[in-house]
Amino acid sequence: MKNKDFENITVKEITGRARVNRSTYYRNFKSKEDILKYKLGLIMDEYMDSFKEIKEKTKKDYIYTILSTYSKHKDVFLVMHQAKQTYLLQQVYMEYFQNKIKNPSTYDLYKTYYHMGGIYNFTICWIEHGMADNLEELATIGAEITEQFDPVLVDI
Repeated sequence: MKNKDFENITVKEITGRARVNRSTYYRNFKSKEDILKYKLGLIMDEYMDSFKEIKEKTKKDYIYTILSTYSKHKDVFLVMHQAKQTYLLQQVYMEYFQNKIKNPSTYDLYKTYYHMGGIYNFTICWIEHGMADNLEELATIGAEITEQFDPVLVDI
């Protein structure tokens, strides 16, 4: 995706670069997007593992862990953004957390969707700014937003 538009990348090119057979590709993936979602899922697992290691968890820790993990994979996110594929991150969030919540109440379901939408858009804003903003500052901002919810769209 660094050298070629996403839509023009072929399965043949993917399998050649990965040095696998086409049958291996089709056994594991249905589309090019599935490969990206798989990579995002691995990054999500990494962030969740890092967060589990924190003893006293705060909202700031939560957001910082997401951002610092994503920062380690900056090249992936920036290339995905350039290829207009960051929408897949929202799908990965929702699939990941829907699988974690068994038999959610209506409240839990809506709370999860609302929260994931916020985290997704917060992350997208950071990606759109080249992932250059200070992680500590962003984690503080994210935690403050969560604590001091201000429905900014009410007055529009």
